[in-house]
Amino acid sequence: MYINLHFKFSNLWQIISSVQQHCPLSSLHGQTLDVDLRIWVVEGEGVRQMQGVVAKPCLRNLFFRISHLLQIGMHPLFVIEGNPTELRSNGKKTANKVPELETRTKGRQDSRRNFNSCLRECCELLDLLGVPYVQSQGEAEAMCAALNAAGMVDGCITNDWDAFLYGARKVYRNFNLSSKDPHVECYSMDAMEEKLSLDRSKLVAMALLLGCNNLPKGVLGVGMDKAMKLMKIYTDSGIST
Repeated sequence: MYINLHFKFSNLWQIISSVQQHCPLSSLHGQTLDVDLRIWVVEGEGVRQMQGVVAKPCLRNLFFRISHLLQIGMHPLFVIEGNPTELRSNGKKTANKVPELETRTKGRQDSRRNFNSCLRECCELLDLLGVPYVQSQGEAEAMCAALNAAGMVDGCITNDWDAFLYGARKVYRNFNLSSKDPHVECYSMDAMEEKLSLDRSKLVAMALLLGCNNLPKGVLGVGMDKAMKLMKIYTDSGIST
């Protein structure tokens, strides 16, 4: 059974802000990192300065980022997300439960169709550049994490915190290609375990307590502060996943 552990809280990066490291992109030399392509596509399409000016902003964004990474000697492996319709809301399709949602559903379908078209174009660009990519059977960050946990890559480039829940050991987020300071933020599970006493098991427990896609309501009356205090009570052997 697929367990969707997406946190429903957006401020969880704040919990581990104390272990954040500012890493120049040049420090990635020689590393093999998998990249959640969906994140980069969304970021490329969301740049307002390029809207109406650049025909394919996601392709432009992808091209320049890949070019920079290859120039510094980093080896990217892109991960393409699978079809998410069977993964949301306990695997049930809920969009057409009531007739009033049909118009809204059509809009989401059109948006998803455009997004998939952009992904296909990005894959064509990757083929032309000779950059490898794989398609996940589900969430891209889950596969990124699995590859990292298995030691097949040195880390994951994704903005999704959930990668840690799926077993990632090192996550890079907020990729910045500015000319003055090209960098990325780095978070490692080793640092979280040492400084915050948070490991994967405790993060999964927090997802269940606070609410995730499989358990949207979480535990009534338990907020971030209570969850953190509870995690401090238990030793590494006190919580099992």
